[in-house]
Amino acid sequence: MYDFQGGRLNFNLDKLVPGEKWNEKLKKLMYYFEEDTQLRDILITGGDGLMSSDQSLKNLLDEIYEMALRKVKRNESLPEGEKLAEFVRVRIGSRLPVYLPQRISLNLVKILKEFKEKALEVGIKQFVIQTHYESPMEVTPESSIAIQRLIAAGWTVTNQLVFTAAASRRGHSAKLRKVLNDIGVLPYYTFTVKGYMENNAGFAPNARVVQEQLEEKLAGQIEEKYDDDIRKFPEEANMMVENIEALRRFAALPFLATDRSVLNLPGVGKSMTFRMIGITRYGRRILEFDHDETRRHSPIIHKLGKVIIIESKSIHEYLMQLEEMGEDREDYNGLYGYSLGQTEHRVSVYDYPEYEFQVTNSMTNLEV
Repeated sequence: MYDFQGGRLNFNLDKLVPGEKWNEKLKKLMYYFEEDTQLRDILITGGDGLMSSDQSLKNLLDEIYEMALRKVKRNESLPEGEKLAEFVRVRIGSRLPVYLPQRISLNLVKILKEFKEKALEVGIKQFVIQTHYESPMEVTPESSIAIQRLIAAGWTVTNQLVFTAAASRRGHSAKLRKVLNDIGVLPYYTFTVKGYMENNAGFAPNARVVQEQLEEKLAGQIEEKYDDDIRKFPEEANMMVENIEALRRFAALPFLATDRSVLNLPGVGKSMTFRMIGITRYGRRILEFDHDETRRHSPIIHKLGKVIIIESKSIHEYLMQLEEMGEDREDYNGLYGYSLGQTEHRVSVYDYPEYEFQVTNSMTNLEV
């Protein structure tokens, strides 16, 4: 997109024409998931997972169901310790509940509800819509109705806040979390904007992400003693508003804090484990990232090494930008002291359900 906007059209459009029909490609994709020994989770995204027509989405969900069913039946003939991981979670990534809530039609909700009812029979237990609210002002009456419909269909709605400069202002995301909790949306990632120069205007330094991460946990941290309660939330997705309200009341929390902060890194995946290793002459920080050690990775991760990121904006530039938005830069001067980050452990609501059998330790699809 950056090259396209700059008029650099030096790519071969003929090579981008699909070489096979979608139905044929879909069969191949499902075969990949069916043969993989460890995958438990499918994310429908794209772009936007709800931009497909109702019929296309139904066809895709039907194929996922059939694939998951074949895997369950195949496991019946495999001994303990050699069984394949079965699918326990299906997610759809979409911002349409925010900017086009009318897309969440009664027919779409019917498709989602019917898929969940039959998918439960093959062991899929978690059904998640991941959306992207950026501001409390986006929680409109129409958007709230869309969320109510998704929850009524038995799907859990979570929010990935993209931490832009505008969204990074003090109190902004805390207000957003509270408003989302009120309509039954669980906070998920705080997603750091990549530091490419084309994202310069929206970029907030990682130091601000770490500062916000620590500050919001003072107000919204979910104590471990509530882990068993919140872990059951997806099983009662249609009661999400009531369950969130009850947890906030019993735990005396104004809002539920975000699961954790992450940055999507090439090859490494999502992580916020970093340390500052240098600074450019323009004040831009140089950060060395490592992978997220709280989750299991394939052995290939240890061959990748560290990832180096040069942020596109100095803290000084960021503070000037906040000042232009009407913020008092003195409230943020402590940012210069945040030079380390650590990926947090997941909140228990995002844990995978446990299997009643032992999965093989072997891994597939590791070729690079």
